Amino acid sequence: MKKNQIALLIAALGVWLIAMPLTFGYSGDAVGISDLISGLLLIVFGLLSQATNRMWSGWFAGIIGLWLQLAPIIFWAPNSLMYINDTLIGAISIILSFRLVQKKTVAKEAEIPAGWSYNPSGWSHRVPVVGLAILCWFFARYMAAYQLGYIDAIWDPIFKNGTLHVITSTISMDFPVSDAGMGAVCYTLEALLGWQGDTRRYASMPWLVFAFAFLVIPVGIASITLIILQPVVVGAWCSWCLATALSMLLMIVLTGGELAAACQVLKEAKKKGESVWKVLWKGTDATPGKQKKSFHKKSGGWGVTLPWNLCFSFLLGIWLMASSSVLGIDQGLATVNYILGPLVAAISIIALSEALRSVRYFNFLLGVCLVIAPWFVAHSGTLSIVNNILVGLIILVCAFPKGRISERYGTWQRLIF
Repeated sequence: MKKNQIALLIAALGVWLIAMPLTFGYSGDAVGISDLISGLLLIVFGLLSQATNRMWSGWFAGIIGLWLQLAPIIFWAPNSLMYINDTLIGAISIILSFRLVQKKTVAKEAEIPAGWSYNPSGWSHRVPVVGLAILCWFFARYMAAYQLGYIDAIWDPIFKNGTLHVITSTISMDFPVSDAGMGAVCYTLEALLGWQGDTRRYASMPWLVFAFAFLVIPVGIASITLIILQPVVVGAWCSWCLATALSMLLMIVLTGGELAAACQVLKEAKKKGESVWKVLWKGTDATPGKQKKSFHKKSGGWGVTLPWNLCFSFLLGIWLMASSSVLGIDQGLATVNYILGPLVAAISIIALSEALRSVRYFNFLLGVCLVIAPWFVAHSGTLSIVNNILVGLIILVCAFPKGRISERYGTWQRLIF
């Protein structure tokens, strides 16, 4: 599709936004006023984007699309029609904005980073990440529908009323907006950013890779934090939150390689005396260059292995989360286990990514904390003390083996130790 056609589609979205509140009678509502203003701006920037020297206006269309994702949450849209309309039109605006501003590049799946054995920006690598983001979006949107008042009940497949207790807790209610709705916005952006760019975007669009990683990693950490807070503060577990957190961790695993490749591109640009800032935003069209033939190069790859020690550490993290209920551990050590258990499990999963394998050493520190915690927590029973010391020792020992590294990572290889 030509860029002038895309520009006209953006303007058409603006017309749609203006028509909706006028047609369904909510033009006086805050969301309706936002739609009228946003629609007018989309028309203006869409028409401006038809000029070849005004492609910058395409960025503003994307910003308006982001605002449309946020507006129904900020203004607590009173009905689901407003919410669905704004989030859908916002997503389409962001997609068209990317299509409008990105450069035409000719990339081959086989164009892998210098010194690497696979392409972390290949579709076989990115499609699962996008799929996981969409899955998280479904979970978050379901919980947001209850918080915003669009549905009267919410179902938890494992913990009965656990999800209800979590999303109506004081932690959630203290947020000025729906926290699940904000999560849905983040997952929408993750899915859209994961889909954008060619199969060499680690080099052609490094900024996009960093933006994607910035969304995936901090949001994943936020999900882990939510899991920690559930039993400690709320006193309940949320099935949808746990499923979201697991999906986010898998996304971090699959994103680590592409982030490492983008970092390598910027490092090589600095080494050559090029402007790192320019390469970050405009990328580089240079081919990967000569590579050693001592390993097989492939366009598709995962960059993920399953070392026994990390898999075992993950299971021990899950055990810590459940041990308080199974063994009847007192409140003091139960809190320690609720905090450290999710962290151990999360680090073990993230370290499955070969590019991020070195993060496993954080489990050594967590193992030490588990070993010494019983001596600082009053009224710890013998069984709970033995459990924490034994599990902690095993975890810190399991943090040392690196495990098998099946791929090659160029200059990033030295950071995998």
